[in-house]
Amino acid sequence: MPTKRSEAGALLEGDRSAAERLARTLLKPLSGNFVERPWGGTRMRAYKGLPEPAETGAPIGEAFELAACDEDEEARRYPSRVRFDDGSEATLPELLRRHAETLLGPALGRRYGACFPLLPKTLDVAELLSVQAHPPGNPEVYVIIDADPGATIRLGFAADIDPEPFKRRLHAGRREQRELLEVLGAGDRAHVLQGLLKPWLAARNARVSELEPALRDAFPAATARWGTVAALLESLKALYWDVLDALNAIPVERGQVIHNANPARIAAVTGLPPSAEVHALGNPEGRAILALEIRRPGPTLRAWDNVRFPVRDVDVDAAVDALNLRRTSPEEYLVEPRPVPGRPGVFLSVESPFFRIEHLRPLPGRPLDVPAEPAHCLHAISGRASLATAGGEALGELGRGESALVPAKVGAYRVIGESPGTEIVKVSLPDGG
Repeated sequence: MPTKRSEAGALLEGDRSAAERLARTLLKPLSGNFVERPWGGTRMRAYKGLPEPAETGAPIGEAFELAACDEDEEARRYPSRVRFDDGSEATLPELLRRHAETLLGPALGRRYGACFPLLPKTLDVAELLSVQAHPPGNPEVYVIIDADPGATIRLGFAADIDPEPFKRRLHAGRREQRELLEVLGAGDRAHVLQGLLKPWLAARNARVSELEPALRDAFPAATARWGTVAALLESLKALYWDVLDALNAIPVERGQVIHNANPARIAAVTGLPPSAEVHALGNPEGRAILALEIRRPGPTLRAWDNVRFPVRDVDVDAAVDALNLRRTSPEEYLVEPRPVPGRPGVFLSVESPFFRIEHLRPLPGRPLDVPAEPAHCLHAISGRASLATAGGEALGELGRGESALVPAKVGAYRVIGESPGTEIVKVSLPDGG
């Protein structure tokens, strides 16, 4: 007898009837698509309802919620996986390579091919991230899921920046970092140096003398050349704070929506597609933030890494050249979701040429109706909901920390809140792309 094909096998071999069935269901990628980052925190697994591992490794900084775009280096490295009822699995990019038009709909399938043109992530931020930029046409949105009291992010320049002196200072800082490693002989123990420097850098008024005993103990070479070491540390700390002070410090709290895009007044001057302003998520104080980040696939350019060791790659010139260097203010990024007329429980926060973000807040006993539209994604950031087609056929459930791709052939559907405080963030592409 011939061996029965698995569901994944049938789909990857091009079975069109299997693809048609799949296109009428909710595609829920596996939840553990985690990426370790030096700035990561400890909240991700609990948020997603997953057990903690027996052995604790490096902190988890990101969960790639829907990664299906091989043109993006990170999405290609961490593709989303789908597990079927028979236990077989396939990556979302593999499925799209075979069935893009069936799963995404003709318009998106023809325009993007084997790619879902969004790259939503959950960020677990416990430390300060690098100072970053993106090329034109790459804005971001942060939906704050949770935040420690007093948590902040840095976003947008607080005053106009002269690019060439700024670049020179950042390049000098990189040279000073490498010189410090060489003077201390800390090449293979850069992580030890990082552990000593991190709290000292974050304490704005702490003197270099306070760090001297620990550094001399950890790196004996510091004793003979302490004058050089002290001068390098003082210069690097001054640059650390000068860069942070050049950016707006924006307080964040649960429920906030932050649209990181060039303000309209800036875009009108540049004539370029709006993109993300300079940003460094997290804060020196280590006040943690859990956030859903909505973005398009595309490169991230590091301008500066806040004196982090080991020294990571940066591209100062490309990053600064990609940025708006004009002053902005915090209120230009804050968005208040507003009710959608005629659709109780639906709130709109961002409508841009790149994506539309709605917040579905169903109350128990009061379902929300979602009209038919091209493929889009859902992200449950609180509570739990069940979904059903307009005809009443169950599509499945979505609970806190879970995401799903809704294929175009699902058509209109209904979201039924199963617990108080349920919120699902819906992200779609305007006019099908």
